[in-house]
Amino acid sequence: MKIRSLIILAIGLLVFPVSLWAKTTVLIHGFQGNGMSWRMDGVTPALQQNGWVDGGNFIPTPQGPYDPVSPQGKPERIFYTVELPSHAPIMAQARMLDAYLQRIYALRQEPLTLVGHSAGGLVARAWLVAVRSVPVETLVTIATPNIGTPTADMACLANDTPLSMFAGAIMGMGQWVDGTDDLYRDLRTEKPGRFLYWLNHQPHPPIRYVSIVRDNQLRPDRYDFVVPETSQDMNKVFALRGQSEYWAVKGSHFLGVPDGYALAMALSRP
Repeated sequence: MKIRSLIILAIGLLVFPVSLWAKTTVLIHGFQGNGMSWRMDGVTPALQQNGWVDGGNFIPTPQGPYDPVSPQGKPERIFYTVELPSHAPIMAQARMLDAYLQRIYALRQEPLTLVGHSAGGLVARAWLVAVRSVPVETLVTIATPNIGTPTADMACLANDTPLSMFAGAIMGMGQWVDGTDDLYRDLRTEKPGRFLYWLNHQPHPPIRYVSIVRDNQLRPDRYDFVVPETSQDMNKVFALRGQSEYWAVKGSHFLGVPDGYALAMALSRP
């Protein structure tokens, strides 16, 4: 199913009221993001307009995940955000994500839905194939480089030259970020011997997969220059061919209000 505009998304929510299918959702930010990005970029307000409750933002402490202030009672539908070291390698982030997911599962005692933006989608997938310590029923990725991105290839090349200070700009973030060499390597286009080749050839659990993809071929001014459209589709992943739903949402690489409405619709359907 393709969503062509924010107007269509909003009308769809009116015509097809959101059901109570998905109940506990965890939003996983991408590179240079944080848990609050989902709120600041308009995603969670759109969810809240459709009956979702904000469960708060989990942060790490030496004693483990710090619980946000829990809403009163037990809301039927709730989302949480988490804070990850977004410059760290994908597997390092996946291990930290596991602590959050175990804590959230202990609170809710029901299968979780994971939503990852950009590199956050890879963190979620890496957790699914390598850890998966709690039940999950759905994975949604938004503008995720599932088979890699040429911008990471260029950033890695730049890191090995005096142009390393421009690697961040190459990745579309506008600035150099120290200590990201291993992450850039994880995001390189899929080839044997690279991280994404390993990840994409691992058995994935039989859950629901949803790819939210940027569809802006006819608008170069809005084109996602960070991750190619084809890479955002999980159907291109070797282990997931033909298993992912495809939702097209217009916008840049970064999160926006249309993503919130698309999520509200996607999470309302079993």
